[in-house]
Amino acid sequence: MSQEIKNPEEFEAPITEHLAELRTRLLRSLIAIVIAMLAVFTKVDIFFEIFKEPLHKVFPDLKLVALTPTESFFTAFKIAFLVGFVIASPFVFYQVWKFIEPALYEEEKKLVVPFVFFTTVFFISGALFAYFGVLPLAIRFLLTFGYTQLDVEAMISVSSYISFVVRLILAFGITFELPVILSLLARLGLVTPETLSRFRPYFVVAAFVMAALLTPPDVVSQVFLAMPLIVFYEISIVMAKILYPRSERSKENQA
Repeated sequence: MSQEIKNPEEFEAPITEHLAELRTRLLRSLIAIVIAMLAVFTKVDIFFEIFKEPLHKVFPDLKLVALTPTESFFTAFKIAFLVGFVIASPFVFYQVWKFIEPALYEEEKKLVVPFVFFTTVFFISGALFAYFGVLPLAIRFLLTFGYTQLDVEAMISVSSYISFVVRLILAFGITFELPVILSLLARLGLVTPETLSRFRPYFVVAAFVMAALLTPPDVVSQVFLAMPLIVFYEISIVMAKILYPRSERSKENQA
C-alpha cells in the first residue's frame, strides 16, 4: 500500500491487503504506546500525585486505600497506559492517517499535518477539560451525596479512583475529536453541510446517550460531556460549509 496513486478509484486492493496494513499500523501504534508507558512507569509516582490532585482539592483529608496485594501494581499500569497514550498520541494519529491515505486524492494527502496537529490538540484539550473542569465537580457531587444523603464515610480504593479518572479523561479526549472527524469527512466530500444540519436533532439525543455510556453514572460528568459534543457539532457544521469541496457542491447544484 505504499504505491503512489493519483485517483483512489483506480486503487482496488484485496481485503487481505487492507487487513495486513491495518495490522501494521496497529502494531506500530502499540509499540509506541508501550515505549511511552515504560518511560512513564519509571516515574509513575509523580503522575499518581497529579491524578490525586482533583480529589485532594475537594477533600484534602481523604486517603486512598489498596484492598488487594495487586491493586497498587495494576493502578500504576493504568496510569502508565493513560499518560503513555497521551504522549504517543501524535504518532498514533499519524498511523491512522497513513492507513486511510491510499484512498485519498493527491491533494487530500497534503492534509496529514493539519490532521495530526488538530487531532492531538483536541484530544489533549478534552483530557485537560476533564482533569481541571469535570473531575473536581464530579467528585464533589458524588462524595457529598454520600456524606449528606446516605450518611456514610468515603473509603475509596486506589484502583476504583484511578479507573474513574482514566475513564473520564479518555472519554473526553476521544469525544473532543468530533470537530476534526466531521470536518475531515466534509473536506473529503463524504458528508455534506446539509446532511449535518438535518441530523442535528438526532445528534442532540445521541450526545446524551453517548455521554451516559462513556462517563461514570453521574449527572455532572454526563452533562459536561454532552454539552461540548453539541457545541462541537455546531462548529463542525460551520467548518463543513467552509471545507466542503466546491466541485462536489457544483455537481449537487447541477443535479
